[in-house]
Amino acid sequence: MQSEGMILFWWFMFGGSHIIGSSTPVRTFAIKRIGSPGFKAIYSLVALATFVPLCYFYFTHRHAGILLYTAGYSITLLAQFLMLGAIIVLLQALVTANPMTTMGELTGRIVSNGQGIQRITRHPQNFAFALFGLAHLLANAYIGDWIFFGGFVVYGIVSAIHQDRRQQATGSVQVKQFLADTSAIPFAAIIRGKQRLAPGEYYPPALAAAIVLFILMRLLHPMLFGGFGS
Repeated sequence: MQSEGMILFWWFMFGGSHIIGSSTPVRTFAIKRIGSPGFKAIYSLVALATFVPLCYFYFTHRHAGILLYTAGYSITLLAQFLMLGAIIVLLQALVTANPMTTMGELTGRIVSNGQGIQRITRHPQNFAFALFGLAHLLANAYIGDWIFFGGFVVYGIVSAIHQDRRQQATGSVQVKQFLADTSAIPFAAIIRGKQRLAPGEYYPPALAAAIVLFILMRLLHPMLFGGFGS
């Protein structure tokens, strides 16, 4: 259990520093002292200082612990579809202006209504991370793998909740309107009739790039990481 415990430890270090660092008291104090760019620089360095060891320790201790089950063809196929979805969502998120992201804060590109992928969820990047984690924990059924990849699912959910609460308390009028008109839970706003899919708002080049990237990753994955479930 030592290896699994260390993976969990580094997840707590990364997630904990991320959540605490972005909490309203810490964030407000730091920005007053060193300004927003300085705060974001330190925040990013701390994230790297904890995320890199997390990944390094996992990749040097892959498949640690008990094997829970053997992933068959169906599970592996499902994992691949989830990964394709994760890449599509992530690239759509990166090309769609979001008032809740660091880039939105730095550039001042604040929008008050959801567009494209944000109509499904206002946290598309978190959604992509969660899909990535779910895909890989399904295909890699060792305890250590579940802790590592499951961490992406948990972090995606917890950080989204944390960000929503902070923005509700300190966000601008436009951001609060964005929160009211969209949903954190995927498809919830569409089901409630507050949003629509609006496929015309999606970026075709990003969709094409996602498919190409997925194909390349499937070709290179066995060489770089040993393939799903290896």
